[in-house]
Amino acid sequence: MKIRPNILALVFVAALPGTAYSAGDPDPPEAPAVSAYEQGREQAKAENWDRAVALFQSAVEKDGRDYKALNMLGYSLRQIGRLADSLAAYDRALSIKPDYAPALEYRGVTLLKSGNRRAALADYRALVRLGSPLAADLKEALDRAAKN
Repeated sequence: MKIRPNILALVFVAALPGTAYSAGDPDPPEAPAVSAYEQGREQAKAENWDRAVALFQSAVEKDGRDYKALNMLGYSLRQIGRLADSLAAYDRALSIKPDYAPALEYRGVTLLKSGNRRAALADYRALVRLGSPLAADLKEALDRAAKN
């Protein structure tokens, strides 16, 4: 029986993936682990605040200069009523990246909740100087607080 070269090549190529795995680890490579920061964001989206706090704290322990993790830590802490801890996290984020608009906005909201309208106004003005669209969000919060 004569096998045509094209069919033989097809059979050979089809056998390659099995050969590659049998030469090494039989399991395919694992997907990279999801960072504590990304897991924290997922927990925050699901409003699992205590879990989000723990994950963002873990991210900050790994990299103390992760201003985004610090910002989200502050946000999550605010959601569970830990306003002083929330402000400390925002302050730390802003000490690393002073022009980080999300931290300025969130800190402004937290300052309002803490009764410090003057400091919240300072964050609003900083957002305006940056040209951030988040200034409008903080302005709305300031206006709502003024009506109450």
